[in-house]
Amino acid sequence: MDERSFWVSLEFRLCHEFAGLPERRYQYFWCDGFIPGQYLLADPRPRITGKAWICNGPAQDEWDFALLLPKPFGSREEIDWTSLLPPKDVTCWMTFDEDLMYFEIEPEVAAPAAELGRWRKMGGERSKP
Repeated sequence: MDERSFWVSLEFRLCHEFAGLPERRYQYFWCDGFIPGQYLLADPRPRITGKAWICNGPAQDEWDFALLLPKPFGSREEIDWTSLLPPKDVTCWMTFDEDLMYFEIEPEVAAPAAELGRWRKMGGERSKP
C-alpha cells in the first residue's frame, strides 16, 4: 500500500470505528478526509500530524490529528503504510477529545474488538501535543 492509498483507507476505517462506538451520538461521526501536515519521523515521539474533516451528520469541522508511529523513520519511503492501518476486527486504537477537536491514532495499541469495549475517550491525562 502506498501513502496515498493509506490515507484514503484510514478515512474509511475511522468511519467504521466511529460507527461502532457505544455512545449513540458518536455513531454519527464520520471522516471526510485527512490532510497530513508535519512528518515528525525522527522526533522522540514519532508521529504525523495534520488536519482531518470530521463530520457529525451533515455538519463538518476541521479537527487536528496525530498518527503515532511505532518507531522513528528516516524518511516517508521507509514507512510500511499497510502496518499502520488497523484491521476491522480491532479497536481502542483511536482516542478523541470533541471539545479540543483533536484525535490520536495509535495502531500499536489496537486490541481485538471481541475482547474489549469498543473505545476509550481521551481523558484529562492526555492532551494535544
